[in-house]
Amino acid sequence: MNTVAEIGKDPDHPFTVAQLSQRISDAIGKWGSAWVEGEIIKFQHKSGGHAYPNLRDLNTGATIPLVIFNNVLVSSGEEFQDGDRVLVNGVMDYYIPGGKLSLKVSAIKKIGLGVLMAEIEALRAKIHAEGLSDPLKKKKLPFLPNAIGLITASNSDAEKDVRQNVALRWPEAVIKMISVSVQGPECPPTVIAALEKMNKDPEVDVIIIARGGGGFLDLVGFSDEALVRAVAASKKPVISAIGHENDRPIIDEVADLRASTPTDAAKRVVPDVVEERRKIHEALDRMKNRISHFINSQVTLVQQIRMHPMLKDPHAYLDQRNDELVRTLSDLRDRMDYRIEKQTAEIKASSNLLRSLSPQSTLDRGYSVVRDDSGAVITDSAEAKPGSTLKITLAKGELNATTN
Repeated sequence: MNTVAEIGKDPDHPFTVAQLSQRISDAIGKWGSAWVEGEIIKFQHKSGGHAYPNLRDLNTGATIPLVIFNNVLVSSGEEFQDGDRVLVNGVMDYYIPGGKLSLKVSAIKKIGLGVLMAEIEALRAKIHAEGLSDPLKKKKLPFLPNAIGLITASNSDAEKDVRQNVALRWPEAVIKMISVSVQGPECPPTVIAALEKMNKDPEVDVIIIARGGGGFLDLVGFSDEALVRAVAASKKPVISAIGHENDRPIIDEVADLRASTPTDAAKRVVPDVVEERRKIHEALDRMKNRISHFINSQVTLVQQIRMHPMLKDPHAYLDQRNDELVRTLSDLRDRMDYRIEKQTAEIKASSNLLRSLSPQSTLDRGYSVVRDDSGAVITDSAEAKPGSTLKITLAKGELNATTN
């Protein structure tokens, strides 16, 4: 008969499945209890109020099954759901019939969310204080981008929503996508790298960062400070479409536009071709109406001009103007003749007045002017000494005389 020590040592003495399973169970049973921190996923109550979720590592994504009986959940005094960050205490248990290893929980409580939320809110306040969320700094989205940069998980609902809705609104739109991790520790660095690549692509005019919602912890990566600052520093407009109304991630604050869902982002990034065609038709109708109105007004104006007397009978108009010109010239001549006659009469009267006042007029009446040798006029006979030579000016000519 084989001893226990001999079992499993060689092909001639193998374990049975039950023996190996029992040995594993016995070894694990010696480990004792342990406290483990992680994120609950696939949480739901089974019959009897028990739960068999998984506990996921916050950094690597590694998981371990949990067995939580109803009495443990009730004693915790808390309600649990997917995404909760928890601290559990329990012992490892190996279920021999199914060959399954799990952590049998004896205590569970929520932890860490308050601290994490406080850190996020502190960063949010810091970003606001630096002005990175200032509405005046938001870049305007292009009316019709040359190419749309899409940063999201490959084959995700977010990708499908963006592609389908963009195609419905503007079928010719071009989408350039970079696949990234949208949760966990790889989320910030992969999104930052994709954002840098999109900014260097000359064809990309606008960038959408999308994810189809999720629990609070799923979205923590979109509140990473390095990622938030990369979005704020983007040279091209960024649309945040994380799809989470509560506990909004901080990139919503610094993005140039926040979309409530990936579908909403698609509606914001391109115009609706049907609506734009309607606007074009309306604009064409307005242009046609204005052109028609202008043409009709010009036709009416031409007709009015054609009915003007000058155009109906140009000679009559010229004859009328000629008659007016003749009358004007005649009136001008009459006025000039009147002015000439009046001025002539005034000149003649002034000439007669001057003539009556001149010395010549006095001489013409028989008077004379007597001067001495020096030419001085003699007005007193006492001024003329006997033997003096005198010059006498008459109306016509002069005489020389000598005084006695």
